[in-house]
Amino acid sequence: MSPTFRILTTAIQAAGARALSMPSAGWSLLAPKRPVVDGQQLSPRLHVLATLGKRELLARRPPSPATRARFDVLTRIAGGIDHTEAAVETIQLSGPAGPLSARLYEPTQLRRPCGLLVYVHGGGWHLGSAAGFDAPARLLATRARVKVLSVDYRLAPEHPFPAAFDDVLAAYRFAVDHAPDWSVDSTRIAIGGDSAGGNLASAIALHLGADSRYRPALAVLLYPVVDTSMDGYRSSDLFTVPLDRGCVERALTWYAPGPHTALDPRVCVLRAQNLSLMPATHIATAGMDVLRDQGEALARRLDDLTVPVSLERYDNLPHGFATMLADPDARAATEDIADAVRARIGEP
Repeated sequence: MSPTFRILTTAIQAAGARALSMPSAGWSLLAPKRPVVDGQQLSPRLHVLATLGKRELLARRPPSPATRARFDVLTRIAGGIDHTEAAVETIQLSGPAGPLSARLYEPTQLRRPCGLLVYVHGGGWHLGSAAGFDAPARLLATRARVKVLSVDYRLAPEHPFPAAFDDVLAAYRFAVDHAPDWSVDSTRIAIGGDSAGGNLASAIALHLGADSRYRPALAVLLYPVVDTSMDGYRSSDLFTVPLDRGCVERALTWYAPGPHTALDPRVCVLRAQNLSLMPATHIATAGMDVLRDQGEALARRLDDLTVPVSLERYDNLPHGFATMLADPDARAATEDIADAVRARIGEP
């Protein structure tokens, strides 16, 4: 990100944050018609926030650089301005196709050795960046009292599967290998992500499940994609904000276009034959999310396999709520997820 673009983005984000602080009555005027779906309803503020990036998510054509930049700006606006104190360092990692960029967050006065969460941003495998998803990474670091490594990876459709998987796998291994350099306890390294990032995080956790050196201590999955089929889930056809069934299916086509990938466990985690290898897993679903029932199906299957798993559904919240921290309810839910991370790998 160039200095000029960074300054412009910060200014837009600040203006957006001021607008987001308006009284509740103002939000009701902006979102007067909010449907009740499955007995739930988004608040006026959340309805507006959830529609900020809808144009980019629902686009029927692959994204341009301008579309990706706009999505990042809108994501940062929805995240609000976080005044929590954390040092952020941009670092370069060794990737399978060249250097990878990542952001390493460290909260102030962190005890060492500390835990580390490798975080994978969402965006349907074709949108998003570590910089755009600053708000959830920063909150997770400061609330869970861990370092967070937020990873950039190659995006589809220019770089289809397994590019993103390979990049995140390399980043996770890099983090484990460099744990002593970062004063990180290698037994307290977790992987997590939201939406498509939750898909990648779950796939990496499963892939490393039998690896004594790299097996994660915890997988943290926020409203993840875990099935390549949308059939058989009530939520698939219930919800349309900020994304609908067609959006998910289109994103999957761009990311994993070959029919041979449909049941590859690196894409379709739910149907993997070796799912019992998953580490302890925490799954957070959104009550008003097209992907809700997928995530909860994964929790049930893990429980059947006696994998330690915890599940929290946050009703009246939409897909992507962890990026909508300008809303108090979305922030509270994300703080709750951070508390679950802290209980496993953070400070006592």
